[in-house]
Amino acid sequence: MIKKKYNTINDFLEDASFKNWALQNNGTDINFWEFWIEKNPDKAVLVNKAKDLVLGISFDKALVSKEKVAFEWGKLEAKIQAKKTKPKRKVRFLKQFSAAASILLLISIGFYFINSNSKITHRTNYGEILTIKLQDGSDVTLNSNSSLSYYKNESRKVWLSGEAFFQVDKKVATNAKFWVLTDDLSVEVYGTSFNVNTKKKKTGVFLEEGNIWLKLKNGADKKMIPGNYISYSAEKNKILEDKNIFNATIKTSWKNGSLLFENLSLEEAMEKIEEAYGFSIIFKDEKSKNTLITGAVPITNIDICIKAIEKSVDVLIIKKDSSLIISKK
Repeated sequence: MIKKKYNTINDFLEDASFKNWALQNNGTDINFWEFWIEKNPDKAVLVNKAKDLVLGISFDKALVSKEKVAFEWGKLEAKIQAKKTKPKRKVRFLKQFSAAASILLLISIGFYFINSNSKITHRTNYGEILTIKLQDGSDVTLNSNSSLSYYKNESRKVWLSGEAFFQVDKKVATNAKFWVLTDDLSVEVYGTSFNVNTKKKKTGVFLEEGNIWLKLKNGADKKMIPGNYISYSAEKNKILEDKNIFNATIKTSWKNGSLLFENLSLEEAMEKIEEAYGFSIIFKDEKSKNTLITGAVPITNIDICIKAIEKSVDVLIIKKDSSLIISKK
């Protein structure tokens, strides 16, 4: 899968797993390369240059050295001194240098601005969970078929599509806020643990510990306390659910690799399987939909998941193309 020797930038760029690490697209590749980099500190310069190229930062950050500027300035001064008898030429040379210096400064500032404000996006596939460490020290666990975006120099404001569990690092000295933005609402945080799910055209927020404020798209504010679960749809312009959940793992077990069902109908349970794995669910009979299920199934292995559900509620599940077909045995 991976070459034994990495001696040039191209060696890294030609490796698909390295690109996945740089783009934070695959949990397995991310873990592998973090380990490899730790064991090969002598390759740090090559790794960083290759990563910059993957991210689209292909320019040299040290645009012009001080020595080069001084050398060129000396050459220009010599030319100016040699042509003192022609003041108009002198003015022209000065204008040319001034214009060139201004352009160089603008380019340098522009590259710095682009680099420091570039948007970073993490994505997961179906059946994949990704752990992210943000620059401010906060931890995010990204569920399957989800994405998290933020600007490089402002990781305390993130955009979420899908589901993620946040453990926000509290900034005691500055009391800086942390924001999670979705299509339905924004979550205002100082330091706490909570889960956000934006699937099925609504946003559900479960607060595990701490305090947070929800700013709904209709302008209303909602304060949450630990155990609260609130679901809101901007499309329907209303709160769909507002309740307390005493067993937090019902909403957060996915981050540990499993889905927990507690007296849930099989139809509701299979909706969660559909979210996690991307399969369409087809019931052959209505009776199976209402069968209650209690237990846990893995979120990263569809075959084991199917076997666990079949055994738990005595049904037959056939995987065909992109569908799961369910019937009574």
